[in-house]
Amino acid sequence: MKVHEVMSGHVVTASPGTPVRKLWEAIFKKGIHGLPVVDSKKKLVGIVAEEDLLKLLYPKYEDIIEDFTSASDFEEMEEKIDELTKLKAEHIMCKKIVFTRPDTPIMRALSRMIVRDVRQLPVVSEENILIGMITKGDIFDILFKKHLRRLRSKIRP
Repeated sequence: MKVHEVMSGHVVTASPGTPVRKLWEAIFKKGIHGLPVVDSKKKLVGIVAEEDLLKLLYPKYEDIIEDFTSASDFEEMEEKIDELTKLKAEHIMCKKIVFTRPDTPIMRALSRMIVRDVRQLPVVSEENILIGMITKGDIFDILFKKHLRRLRSKIRP
């Protein structure tokens, strides 16, 4: 089975200029784990994962070394959210994107997700145009429906 048979063609995306507040909102309201960032021609230019947003709240290692008191000031970390809302997708997006092509076998796509420790992969054309997303859940569901449900019915009399 190929990625294009399983992927979702309806993808929530962001532009490089999307404010952090809108990124948070989209991820929260849609119940997704990340947003592909595309330019005006739908070319994939980055991705923002929910982990990327959460990491913004924590001080960098260098900051902790300079001021050990900031390492335990969790209230200050929360207050930092307001100042982070000035950032845009282009400031925090990951530009090294793990992706897949529509003709990739689903097990290869799953392998890539496991090895790269990501939950989803953008599906892009040869021209790097975003055409869909595939998640571990999509693959799990199709494998269960195709193979495991059939096995379960054989086991039960």
